[in-house]
Amino acid sequence: MRELGNADSSVKQAENTIDLGLYFKILKKRKWSIMLFTFVFFSLGVLYLSKATPIYQASVKIQADPVQPNANAQDAFLMNSMIFLFYETQYEIIQSRKVAESVVDKLGLVERFKKEQAELKESGESGGVLSSTKKIIKEFLSSDKPKEDVTTDLTDEKIKIMLAQEIQAGLVVEGGTQSQIINISYQHEDPKLAADIVNAVSEAYIEFGLEARLSQIKDTADWLSEQLDDLRVTLQESEDKLRDFRLSQNLMDTEQQQRIANTQLQTLNTELVRAQTEYSEAQGLYSQIIQLEKQGGSYRSLGPVLQSNTIRDLSREEATLSRKVKELSERYGEKHPKMIAARSDLLSAMSNLDREAAKIVENIKEEYRSARNQIDNIKDLLERNKLELQSYQSESFELTRLEREVENNRRIYESFLSKLMEADVSGEYDASNIRVIDEATNPELPVWPRFSIILLACMILGIGSGVGYALLTELLGSVFRTPDQLEQEVGLASLGITPVVAKARNSIAPELQYIADQRSTFSEAINTIRTGLLFSDIENPPKTILITSSSSGEGKTTLAINLATALSQMDSTLLLELDLRKPAIAKDLNITKRIGISDLIEGSSSELEFSTISEVPNLKVLTCGKIPNNPMEIISSKEFSSLLEKFKAKFKYIVIDSPPTLPVSDSCILAKKVDATLVAVKAEHTKIQMVKETISRLNKVNAKITGVVLTQASPQKMAYYGEHYYQDGYYGVDKS
Repeated sequence: MRELGNADSSVKQAENTIDLGLYFKILKKRKWSIMLFTFVFFSLGVLYLSKATPIYQASVKIQADPVQPNANAQDAFLMNSMIFLFYETQYEIIQSRKVAESVVDKLGLVERFKKEQAELKESGESGGVLSSTKKIIKEFLSSDKPKEDVTTDLTDEKIKIMLAQEIQAGLVVEGGTQSQIINISYQHEDPKLAADIVNAVSEAYIEFGLEARLSQIKDTADWLSEQLDDLRVTLQESEDKLRDFRLSQNLMDTEQQQRIANTQLQTLNTELVRAQTEYSEAQGLYSQIIQLEKQGGSYRSLGPVLQSNTIRDLSREEATLSRKVKELSERYGEKHPKMIAARSDLLSAMSNLDREAAKIVENIKEEYRSARNQIDNIKDLLERNKLELQSYQSESFELTRLEREVENNRRIYESFLSKLMEADVSGEYDASNIRVIDEATNPELPVWPRFSIILLACMILGIGSGVGYALLTELLGSVFRTPDQLEQEVGLASLGITPVVAKARNSIAPELQYIADQRSTFSEAINTIRTGLLFSDIENPPKTILITSSSSGEGKTTLAINLATALSQMDSTLLLELDLRKPAIAKDLNITKRIGISDLIEGSSSELEFSTISEVPNLKVLTCGKIPNNPMEIISSKEFSSLLEKFKAKFKYIVIDSPPTLPVSDSCILAKKVDATLVAVKAEHTKIQMVKETISRLNKVNAKITGVVLTQASPQKMAYYGEHYYQDGYYGVDKS
């Protein structure tokens, strides 16, 4: 089973494989058709080139900068973000009617056109420099106007529009995607005019950009001037309101007032810190003094007392007097006048020292009280300033609002004033963002027609059309071309072919080929059919053989005559003509006897006379005889069946030529009475569906269809589908 499956898959794969050799053979077979198509298309190309008018193309290269020279940073950013739209817009501008009309005016094309029309009218010729434009103009005009009035009713404006439309239609704009370069091209039959037009287009495009920019700047400046006057009045009114409010409230501006208040608060805070520091120091000394007074101690131990220069001087004086008293006491005693004077001086010095110390202590106490009072005063001032500042802030809200309104109005006014000055400067700046890189020059060679390309294209088109025609005709054709195809389509054995016989003045008719030469290729083909027929059933070879076809003209009679002749070489054979509607055997074999099978069955004749052919002694022929009015009744009658049985007993082989199957049903009735049925199919003529319908009808009556024969086949043509279909000669046959 696996081997069978592999075999089936191999068959399917072989069927799905494209046979390139087959296509090559088809093209080889149809080579004359392909050559004819190629020649026709090549001739058309040559004819077109001989009639075509040369077209010249002129091009100009320009650079378009998306950012204008006077653009600020914000404008440049916006233009960069919209760069993909810039060039599309420029293409539309270049191809606009305004630019085209500017070109018409620059080159004076209206006057040139009118002048040419006048010259052509005088010369009686047709055509001109702008022939395509004139054609458009003629189509634009009413068809009922006479030809001589084609341009008489056209105004200059209409002619200008028509010429501008032609220029628009011929312009080609490219570039600007990967670079800032834009190429503008124009084609025309006049090379100089093509160059002039494309150069004028670039100039008109640059002028259009400058005019548009300057016009926009002028409109902007006018609008800014109007707005600036209104803003100036608004600013003046807001400043007057602020001044009147300050005067009425006796206020300074909020910024100055705030600065003063902040300065005062900062100063008071600084003084408060200083006063608190002094108070802390004075409080320490004051506490020491109170402690000494409670303890009854001397003020001389206090630091400020010890640091006093006066105290130091008095202390030195006291020490000096004490030593003097001590010395006098030791020398003179207590009552000595010097001793008394010295002691008096000492007491006076001590009194001065105590008095001076007490004065310092009193100063310390006074400083302590002053520092405390100073702190209280500063705190009172801070509190009053805070209250005053809060009161001022509540009163300055309106002032702040007015000041803010003045400031905003001033900023708007200054901004508009700056924009107006920029617009004035830009209006005097005439630099363009478009520059011409390469101007157009007069083209020397035409861009159309391209001889080599057109001829090559025509040849390719011709070859392609010829190949397409060949393949479509061959592959989509519903006719039989080879025995293998016939066998594959109808599912019956193909017994052979009958070669087509070339028609010539002295040639032998196809019906007499076997009789004339039994060793010819045609005769050998009939022998092949005879062999296949007899070997279709070896044990019981057929004796009665019916030859039919799908329609007339397929060579069934030729096959019947030649096959009967071939069978007669083996044994006695009867050729029976049962095509009772269009009999042809008597005519083909030059039989003059008028009595035939129809006469025997109808009873008009009782004698059974067979015709003979001198070259074929074992062959007897029974023709149709008189064409009957009712062929169907004759072949369906018992008399015919009885007569056929007599023929079977007398002859070894009986070959019956019957009518075609599709037009009439005679062959279906006869097929039930014979041992074998052969269907003749004309090569490259009979439709596949017709043969299938013929086989279907015969199968419905249970006819024994032995096989099919491809008639009037050309071995040379079949050789395109396989070399085995064609042999130059048969073995033992002399070509001469």
